[in-house]
Amino acid sequence: MSDQSNYPKYSELRSMYKCDIDVYNALYQLKTENEEELNKIYKMIKTELINSKKQLPTIIIKDISSIISYNNRYINSYLYLANLIYDDYHVKVVNNIDKIFEIMFYEEYGIKLNKYHDCKKNDYQNLDIHVGNTIYRAILNNDLERFITFTGRDGFDKDQVLKSDLYPNSYNDYSLLELCCYHGAVDCFKFFMNEI
Repeated sequence: MSDQSNYPKYSELRSMYKCDIDVYNALYQLKTENEEELNKIYKMIKTELINSKKQLPTIIIKDISSIISYNNRYINSYLYLANLIYDDYHVKVVNNIDKIFEIMFYEEYGIKLNKYHDCKKNDYQNLDIHVGNTIYRAILNNDLERFITFTGRDGFDKDQVLKSDLYPNSYNDYSLLELCCYHGAVDCFKFFMNEI
C-alpha cells in the first residue's frame, strides 16, 4: 500500500480527533502558571474530553501525572488542573498514577489520589530542587545572573550531576549541561560552554 493512499485516512482521522489532539497538545506544551489560562485549558478538557464522554476524569488525571516529568517546570499548573478535575468530578481513586505526582498532589492539597499508596516523600530523591536558591532553579528559569553567582563560588564542580525522580528516566544522572538543554536554558548553556 502506498503512502499516498494512507494519507487521506490519516487526514480524516486527524480531523475527526482534532479537539482531542488540541487538548493534549495544550497539556504537553503547557507554559503558564496563570490561573485564567489554566482555567481555559481546563474548560477544553471538560468540554472536549470529559463531558463528551471520550475520556474518564481518572484517565485524564493519570495522563497529566505522566506528563509532568517531561515538563516539570510547570508542576504546580498540572497539579492545579488535576485538582479541578478531582473536585468537579468527585474522583475517588486514580490507579496507575505517577508516584511523584501523587506525592506532590498530596503535599499541595492533602488528598490521596490512590488510598492504597503511602505518600512518603522521603522515598524519592531531590523533589525540592526547584525550590529556593539553587543552581537548578537558576537553570529552570534561565536566570543567568544567579547561574553565574553559583558557578563563581569556591568549590563549584562543573562536573556535578543531579539524580532526581522529577526527571524522565530518573535512574540517570543529569549534568548541568543536560539540565540546561532539558529546560531550554540557552543563556546558562552558552555561558557554561564559553566561560567554564
